[in-house]
Amino acid sequence: MSDEEQPVAPQEEPQGGAEREPESTEVEVAGEGGAAIGDKAFQEELQNLQQEITRFRELYLRKLADFDNYRKRQEREMVEFRRYSNAELMRDCLPILDNLERALSAPGGDGKGLREGVELVLRQFREILGRHGLSEVDPVDHPFDPTLHEAIQRYEVSGVEEAAVVQVLQKGYRLGERLIRPALVIVAVPSGSVAQTAPERASEGNNGQNHRN
Repeated sequence: MSDEEQPVAPQEEPQGGAEREPESTEVEVAGEGGAAIGDKAFQEELQNLQQEITRFRELYLRKLADFDNYRKRQEREMVEFRRYSNAELMRDCLPILDNLERALSAPGGDGKGLREGVELVLRQFREILGRHGLSEVDPVDHPFDPTLHEAIQRYEVSGVEEAAVVQVLQKGYRLGERLIRPALVIVAVPSGSVAQTAPERASEGNNGQNHRN
């Protein structure tokens, strides 16, 4: 027989074809498992970022509150500084006020116009000082207060129950609520009180300056 007439052997189908489907399934399962792991990592990272955002937001709010408190404190300190920044100027002007008051207390003569002029200057000067927060401490007929008054002299008076100011030798002054000069006074005390030779000075508000008799 020739080669062309020889019968062709039937080709055998490859064995194990039915076993290839599990390989495809395993690949799909592996792909789904990797996707699940990646999604879990993404969720964890997203949660961490959200926690960081919350932490920075709280930090920002705390810093904002601290700055607001600092701003308010600075405003209060500035108000206090402006209120008492003229204390030295006021204290330096007090002798002028004293001299004007002494001129008015002198016996009057023919200089009526001069007296009226001094009264006008004194009134204007008091108004100016009052606008800047200066107020008088004039404690005549009031109880003696060592925080506001300086006792230059004291004497015993029967019937007096507590120390009282009977004469003001020199007015005291306050700037706002702060005493910048105590009033120099003569004090009446109850009978039997122990006499003091040294003046009893105001305990606060005179900024460390000593007042001579």
